[in-house]
Amino acid sequence: MIVEKLIIISAPSGSGKTTLCNFLLKKINNLNFSISATSRSPRPNEIDGKDYYFLSLMEFKLDKPSVR
Repeated sequence: MIVEKLIIISAPSGSGKTTLCNFLLKKINNLNFSISATSRSPRPNEIDGKDYYFLSLMEFKLDKPSVR
């Protein structure tokens, strides 16, 4: 039987969530990263579709992002 688990990393902005996730992804085989959606603007070095799905406020509220 295959057992799958969900790990949620939640913390304030700037606390090191991305650093922790990158470390875990390198160390644990068969671990995947789920990309979240946000209506905020990208920060330097963030890539749409890799770090987040950056949506307009209207797309975010409608939950119907345009085709990328």
